Amino acid sequence: MAASYWKSSQFEQWLFDRQELTAFRLRDIASWPSNNGSSSIIEDDYLKILIFYSNIIQYIGEQYKVRQQVIATAIIYLKRFYARYPLKSIDPWLLCPTCLFLAAKVEEFSTLNHQRVCNAAATVYKKFAHLQGGPNEYPYQIKHILECEFYLLEIMDCCLIVYHPYRSLDTYTREFQIDQQLFEAAWRIINDSLKTDAPLLYPPYEIALACLLLAARYRDKTGIIKQYMIEAQIDVERIYEVVKLLLKYYELLTTYDADLPNNDGKKMKEILAKVPKPKLIPIGSSRPSSQPNEQQIQLTMQQ
Repeated sequence: MAASYWKSSQFEQWLFDRQELTAFRLRDIASWPSNNGSSSIIEDDYLKILIFYSNIIQYIGEQYKVRQQVIATAIIYLKRFYARYPLKSIDPWLLCPTCLFLAAKVEEFSTLNHQRVCNAAATVYKKFAHLQGGPNEYPYQIKHILECEFYLLEIMDCCLIVYHPYRSLDTYTREFQIDQQLFEAAWRIINDSLKTDAPLLYPPYEIALACLLLAARYRDKTGIIKQYMIEAQIDVERIYEVVKLLLKYYELLTTYDADLPNNDGKKMKEILAKVPKPKLIPIGSSRPSSQPNEQQIQLTMQQ
């Protein structure tokens, strides 16, 4: 792991405690309307919501044909935002293209064309409109994405550089002389790790090792990786904690029906229907504080 990571804002400001993250989400869930006094949603459903919108960024990025690293950075921005602010703060359908728009600048992919971003988001929105219970057409315009980008920058305190596990995987590939097939399998698992809490809880090198270990597990090649962890005095327990997060993700996918072909996504539709919609309020002309509260970030789209 590059020394610069340990001095980065990602390490100093954007690594969370697992209990802290869980407690925040439970408070968010508790604030939602419930039926007959019962809990409106369970934690696994909350995770599926985050998976759903992470996938939305993936689909918009693929529609626009941006690099995977841009998509990965955008997903991390989304996860960071909803690790500190409730789901009802900003409509994820606005935040998703905004995260991608900002990530493309940060990753020096080039500034994305505003209209093409909106068009890509609209195309993806139509694919999942039947799950939304809202308008059939994508409800946002370029001006909304630009306005939302301003708030996203404020909320993240301009901490925009993201270190991903891909670089660590490249290092391990050379060190362990890993074949192309195993490398590609580990790369795909790293992509999956973006849909988990791992990037909010663990440094990239631990995520890369966990993904490599999981990929090697199915090819009977874990020995060299385990030996390396012992010799490098790596906390094996933490690596297996990341593996558990990945296995939990794959378990959730067995009941995740938003992407199944010839399926109406009934379960996901029911979950999304429980999420409170953002309160649309006018934004004053004054610049928000460097630490905006929930009311400040509830954007109005009625102009």
